[in-house]
Amino acid sequence: MPGDVEKLHSKNRTRRYRRPIDGIGGEEHSHPPCRSAVDLYRRVVDELIAAGAWPELNDRFYRRSRSALAVCAGAPLAKIVAQRSAVIHVKTSGLEFPCVGTNAMNFFNISRATQGLVAYLHDWNQRAEISAKPKIVIAHDPRFFSNEFCKLTAKIAAENGCDAFIFDGPRSTPELSFAVRHIKATAGIVITASHNPSHDNGYKVYFSDGAQVIEPHASGIIARVNTITSETFAPLPKDRQGRITTLGKEIDEAYMQRLETLILDPQIIREAKSLRIVYSPLHGTGR
Repeated sequence: MPGDVEKLHSKNRTRRYRRPIDGIGGEEHSHPPCRSAVDLYRRVVDELIAAGAWPELNDRFYRRSRSALAVCAGAPLAKIVAQRSAVIHVKTSGLEFPCVGTNAMNFFNISRATQGLVAYLHDWNQRAEISAKPKIVIAHDPRFFSNEFCKLTAKIAAENGCDAFIFDGPRSTPELSFAVRHIKATAGIVITASHNPSHDNGYKVYFSDGAQVIEPHASGIIARVNTITSETFAPLPKDRQGRITTLGKEIDEAYMQRLETLILDPQIIREAKSLRIVYSPLHGTGR
């Protein structure tokens, strides 16, 4: 299938390879894509073609996200792991690179989703005559590459003129929703695949009310994301960029205090010394 092979390679030529900011992999490549990045993409695709893994290639390049509420979703870990992307990091014993493909949770799609969301927020502020920078709170769960995706999201948002707020570790989706409202942010993002299998991950967007985006925001954000064809971009001048702030324990404490106000009968909880709770981490969403 020479024509199909060339189409796959052409998809990869527009992409930039970015290793995790810190943690697995360490080093980060800057704009524009380097030859080694293009070579990596080509070698991964060639290896899958040589193996006749057409269903895998179809999953990676031609299927679309299943949910309009999730700006992008997919598996950072492939069903078939190409040797070129399965570099094992000695200290972590984990995969060094997420799945190569335009329909996968990887740095390419994280960049596109964030660029599109930020552009929409700038448009929204302009229509609402809000002069301040948009503020985005970003949380993540313990899934594969969630931490790296979170940090990359914050970096891209800041370089495109948004103030980004991240946590010092995994946080629950309800706490993200609370934090958006607590600090009066414009939007929130949580890197999670909820109850999906452990190899999945996702990028879910919340608006200023702390709820997942609905119309007209959902279509507006997706439309903006669809105009982004590359993970590369020119960062704004330093004086127009936003800041990245790590949220402290005060948000956790405020969240817990708010939860306590929702208990219908606190006395019953205090007296229930024999209370036992069964907890499930749902494929790694919690701990």
